[in-house]
Amino acid sequence: MPTHRPPLLCLLLAAACSTPPADTPEELEFPNEAARWRYERYLDEHGSIPPQAWQRASEARARNVAAATAQTDGPGVSPLAWTQRGPDNVAGRTRSIAIDPTDPQRIWVGAVSGGLWQSTDGGATWAIVDDWWSNLSVGCIALDPANPNVIRVGTGEGFWSLAHLQRSFSHFVRGAGVLESTDGGVTWTQLPGTANWQHTTRIAISPGNPNVLLASRRPGGIARSADGGQTWTDVTAGMVTDPFSWQVLFDPNDGSKAVAHLAPGSVATHHVIRSTDGGQTWQFAGSGLASVNGEFSRIELAYAPSTPGMVYASVGSSGKVWRSTDAGQNWTQRTGSQSTGASYYYNALWVDPTNHDRLLLGDVNVRRSTDGGQTFTTIANGYIMTTEPHPDVHGFVPDPGFDGGTNRRVYVATDGGVHVAADYLTASSSGWQDLDQTMRSTQFYAAAAHHLGDVVIGGTQDNGTLRVMGGNPTANLVYGGDGGQVQIDPTNPQYTYGEYQYLGVHRSINGGASASNISAGLADNGAGRSNFIAPLRLDPNDPNRLYAGGRSLWRMPNARTGAGASWTAIKSSVGSLIASIAITPGVPDRIFVGHNDGRLYRTTNGTAASPLWTALDDNAGLDPLPDRVPTRLVVDPSMPSTVYACFGGFAADNLWRSTDAGLTWTPLPGTAPFALPAAPVYGLAVHPDDGDVLYAATEVGLFASDDGGAHWSASNDGPANAVCEEVTFAHGTGPRRLVLATLGRGLWTADVVRPTAVPFGVACAGHASPPQLDVDPLAPARLGRTMTLVASGLQLGQPGAWIAIGLSDTVWAGGALPFPLDGFGMTGCALQTSIEVALLAAVSGGGEARWDLALPGNPGLLGLPLFAQALASEPGTNPAGLVTTRPVALTLGW
Repeated sequence: MPTHRPPLLCLLLAAACSTPPADTPEELEFPNEAARWRYERYLDEHGSIPPQAWQRASEARARNVAAATAQTDGPGVSPLAWTQRGPDNVAGRTRSIAIDPTDPQRIWVGAVSGGLWQSTDGGATWAIVDDWWSNLSVGCIALDPANPNVIRVGTGEGFWSLAHLQRSFSHFVRGAGVLESTDGGVTWTQLPGTANWQHTTRIAISPGNPNVLLASRRPGGIARSADGGQTWTDVTAGMVTDPFSWQVLFDPNDGSKAVAHLAPGSVATHHVIRSTDGGQTWQFAGSGLASVNGEFSRIELAYAPSTPGMVYASVGSSGKVWRSTDAGQNWTQRTGSQSTGASYYYNALWVDPTNHDRLLLGDVNVRRSTDGGQTFTTIANGYIMTTEPHPDVHGFVPDPGFDGGTNRRVYVATDGGVHVAADYLTASSSGWQDLDQTMRSTQFYAAAAHHLGDVVIGGTQDNGTLRVMGGNPTANLVYGGDGGQVQIDPTNPQYTYGEYQYLGVHRSINGGASASNISAGLADNGAGRSNFIAPLRLDPNDPNRLYAGGRSLWRMPNARTGAGASWTAIKSSVGSLIASIAITPGVPDRIFVGHNDGRLYRTTNGTAASPLWTALDDNAGLDPLPDRVPTRLVVDPSMPSTVYACFGGFAADNLWRSTDAGLTWTPLPGTAPFALPAAPVYGLAVHPDDGDVLYAATEVGLFASDDGGAHWSASNDGPANAVCEEVTFAHGTGPRRLVLATLGRGLWTADVVRPTAVPFGVACAGHASPPQLDVDPLAPARLGRTMTLVASGLQLGQPGAWIAIGLSDTVWAGGALPFPLDGFGMTGCALQTSIEVALLAAVSGGGEARWDLALPGNPGLLGLPLFAQALASEPGTNPAGLVTTRPVALTLGW
């Protein structure tokens, strides 16, 4: 059910809002379509997701990391290499807030795919609790009121409506049960018996006994624990088929009473249920609101603490508010002709604990009632980056000192993070504060970057297209709504391109400061005519040529200046939407197009007015590739005949390579345990200087290979345990910079400098078999690690060998290098490195000497050249009885 809002409201509220771009679109809400798009990328060829698929993929990643601890991660990017680019001022979707009742400066916030965040200064700044939890999808938080150092976090976000997702996944990130801390968030453990819980939507603690817990789950319904979460019992089994629950609450005045939402897996009917024995048994509510029909009819409940037995309910779809005065048994509709905008996706409800007639309701906006839910007034109508709460409201939490008089402070969770009203009774277009600063939980679908200006641009879930520049993590809004694919002109980064949902293409001519829509004339701009996030690609051979995929493939030949009439369809519809596009570097006529159903096409005259297309995979007689969504097509920039195809689906073989421009294909799964998990691969980056070095963005993190996909490592290649939507290299002059878009932990970049060791010069002249110097391949010159230099072929029985390490191979101590050593009795030998460090090592029985050097993890040393040369005893070879090895030139890398 789309919801419309005034697109330029913030221009009218300049005192309270940041100004959006001039061509900002309406905030159209399509959460269900976003769900469908992500869900389709989860499916295998049979249209299904295997049981425990996410868990198995996550476990496979863990095995990969464990196996790599003693191995060299050749193409790896050290955790030290990653720079979190923000944004600092735009948080991602948040559904849970918890505040320490003994210290209101201590706040916990759950990002639905970006982890648990903590503030110790009342929300002024935030820090991630742990980027390497087994799961970063936080659905709910519960603090033990008797001991706020006991914190329980339910993982997984379960608020979606598509009935067919019930038994498998949602478009939101799957969870992994309940995590608990008993020391204020320092250490965490998974509660036994919850590991298989996919989406834990609420955790309720009995006011009479903190060891009695209730949890609402999807799927699974209500579970109860009487021992603080150590063991659990399903208490709603059999009430409906395939039960699930979005909410459960204890009566704050009576721990024997509780209410909850319950629905069957078909999502056909939603029920209010109640318990009078502390959640051990449950009954359906009686009159008024026993059940509500309709897929979108989520029921949100809230007790009125000031009046025992009073409970309110907000019903999605109908937008009506109900009230019970007998603990949820019987209900009366409160709203008349007025309806709220509540739905399955946004439906928040809170009752003032001091006055049962005062309510806050969250749908797209924040609404207030002072007459017990009979009428509502909109008190916040914010947008992206405004001080008023962001659209799509998910929860309310009062300050621990709330008293209804001098303290009426209320916090709000939204699709854009956290806001607070100093006084919820007087708040309207003013009286709000945005608390997003440093909460880097933005959900990005895509990213692109350019070295000039150090620009990174990305498209986000419900936070528009954003740009960060230089070392400043504060983003500006390029274009509003849901952002999608983005492109930067590699030759002139003043021209950038992005999209609003459903191929609403926009262009910036000022480097991303603002953008204007250029989709007029693009007939596939709209729901059902393109994917929710549709492919958009600039031609690497001519950055004035832009391609967009919907039902057809569209081309704009004059992207820098073209208007809507410039769009031309150059590939007809085949009945399946286009999911991916690739244009061959150096061969502009060779274009690849992948469709949602797995079909793949190629043209070899793509710049012609009407290109001819050939099926490389038609899902019938010619079917070399999986019949899954081809999420990304990538051509090797240094080898135009090599093309890669990434696929969705929790299935094996989601990355394929062709070395003959698409005629034949080979999967690149890797070799266990150094293999890609059976999980969707959303993006691929090929190193511009070495086609064997690959980086794969997957549903369970970032993986890398330095042998063309024969082996994959995840040990150092993901800056956080987050869904990785896109990985690519930055354009322009500078170091090879990897750019990563994550769904929940924002944007990241890393300068990829690989450690090298290259012998140069000569050993002692006339020596038939001089000793050799090299670097142990398992311990290269990686910053933050130990480098091992190895001299081999040494004469046995000698006391030791020396190594000289320096910063130059041309000058030392005022003299030129190489420096002949003949005058020291070392005939034909020469010193070929400066000596900043000299180290002695014993010679082993195998004729080796090894030197271990701990390298600092200082990013400022990245790319630093070092030189090394070994000196060893070899009596009889020359008057001095000493020989040198060939020197080795080293480059410090990650």
